[in-house]
Amino acid sequence: MCAHLVTPGLGVEGTSYLEAGHWLFSSSFRYYNSRQDVMGDEPLDHPLVYANTHVYALDFSATYAVTDRFDITLDGPLQYGTRQTWIEHNPASMKLHTMEAFGPGNTRIIPEVYFFEPRKTPDRNISLGFGVEFPVGVDNAKDYSYRANNKVLRPVDPAIQPSDGGWGIIGSIHAFTSLYFPLIPATSWLKNTYAYADGLYRATPQQYSHTQTLFGDQKNMTGGFYGLTYDSIDDQFLTRVGMSQILWPSMGLSASAGVRFEGVPKHDLIGSSDGWRLPGNSRSFEPSLTLTRGKQSFSVSVPIAFHRYGSNSVAVGKAGGAGPGFDTIADWQLIISYTRVF
Repeated sequence: MCAHLVTPGLGVEGTSYLEAGHWLFSSSFRYYNSRQDVMGDEPLDHPLVYANTHVYALDFSATYAVTDRFDITLDGPLQYGTRQTWIEHNPASMKLHTMEAFGPGNTRIIPEVYFFEPRKTPDRNISLGFGVEFPVGVDNAKDYSYRANNKVLRPVDPAIQPSDGGWGIIGSIHAFTSLYFPLIPATSWLKNTYAYADGLYRATPQQYSHTQTLFGDQKNMTGGFYGLTYDSIDDQFLTRVGMSQILWPSMGLSASAGVRFEGVPKHDLIGSSDGWRLPGNSRSFEPSLTLTRGKQSFSVSVPIAFHRYGSNSVAVGKAGGAGPGFDTIADWQLIISYTRVF
């Protein structure tokens, strides 16, 4: 979720907003590989629980500008993931097996409104969005788990489930400004430099998914505790702040660099948080390049994590777990986006 947020070529050929009556279609590809264990914020030299996870996601969205200041976006992803572990199969053997999952994620509708008239302030604005996520994705994808004496078809780990099966309430904010201010002549050399800030939060009023955890059928691991038997429907968040510089105005080339903070909180904003989850977050340095030619734009972004943090979940705490949390969080991501205005 949220991964499709990238920095546009602000100020390049009027790309800061979509004019009334026009459509913007976009697609983005995201890839990441998680295999580095962390305990709290300490990376482990040797994995505590080896879990090599690869996720490939394609996100498609269509935005229609009702007016210059108000638009509506319909958005939905497709995801394929693989996860190689031993702990989710037969821990005694420590033999690695791979599980796979593919399917659509949840669909989102997000109306958005700008504070200021874009035609009058094309170089700076703030927008707010408030939308809904619909539980239409695949949230119970299954593959074979290889146990001691047989293999059983089980739900895959939430790390590669395309969806969590829950409704979501989405709030977003986007702000940008040129660092050139006409009333301050000394800033004229910053006409092609912008600052930006993005934020998105998905709140989930439901507590449990109807999908069991991979080990939900093994009471020796769950103790019969409901919170370890069923997956959580958890909140997610993303914030980004940084600077964007137009490098080659006539060619529509710009670059940006900023800090990206994203993750899953331990406690949901609404409702309880007792289901199975691995809360954690990462802070990343996010460089990107954007090429805008006419009505088309192409962006490449590579967030590189410089701090990762795993937190104990509510379910693990109630089951007697204590101390810093354990998690497996990606070192880096690759995000490639394409947009087209009609």
